[in-house]
Amino acid sequence: MTTDSDRETAQVLTRGERAGMLWRSLLLQSVWNPLGMQNVGFCFAMLPLLRRCGEDREAKSAFLRRHLGFFNTNPVLASYVLGAAAAQEVAGAEASAVASVKKGLASPVGMAGDALFWGALRPLAGAVAVLLALQGVVWAAVALLVIYNVPHLVLRVRGIGVGAVAGPMGARELLGPRFRGAVRWTRALVAFAVGLILARAVASGGVVEPRRVLAAGLFFVLAYAAARARVPVTVVAFGGAAAGLVLLLTGLNGG
Repeated sequence: MTTDSDRETAQVLTRGERAGMLWRSLLLQSVWNPLGMQNVGFCFAMLPLLRRCGEDREAKSAFLRRHLGFFNTNPVLASYVLGAAAAQEVAGAEASAVASVKKGLASPVGMAGDALFWGALRPLAGAVAVLLALQGVVWAAVALLVIYNVPHLVLRVRGIGVGAVAGPMGARELLGPRFRGAVRWTRALVAFAVGLILARAVASGGVVEPRRVLAAGLFFVLAYAAARARVPVTVVAFGGAAAGLVLLLTGLNGG
């Protein structure tokens, strides 16, 4: 006979299921496609729960079908959606309820993740690495990996756990003032680090080089214009790198 304790245990993700979902979530975009986007990766990450269907082939097919539907969000914070969807699955929710959770969380989680990781943390990691490299620090690339990947991995792990326990409500912490404050402070640090890089770039031997100041100012003007024109950040970065290389090779940077 099934006891209340057995039913309660069945409605909680096991440690093995959480670990399996976490590791699989790292491959969320490995089969990205224009039709379903991250759908195959999401379904793959949910596979540790497939064993709960037992030997019922129809139940397994239904499980795979509902998690192969269209899905797209920030790949790091997708763990919050995975955890919430898993909580719905183990609670025996209807397929429509599971789909609603995935659809309802994808956009706000995506915006929060893009603001933090693409718009703040990744630029900070790159700026700090450049600053350290300019100072001759040999482990500058290691600093880039650490600055980005520590919060990245912490939030991946937390997303699975919080989502599994709190369900869709777990993602509320990504929309609150603490999260927005973290994004603002990270962006402020990016601006500070870029300022230090410019100070280092326009001065040579403690003397400000006018040509370098002019080049830095021109780059900012062009970068601002590109941002207003919605040119991809990657294109702007490569353009800046190419311009810097030209200045270096021609000696126009004053160095």
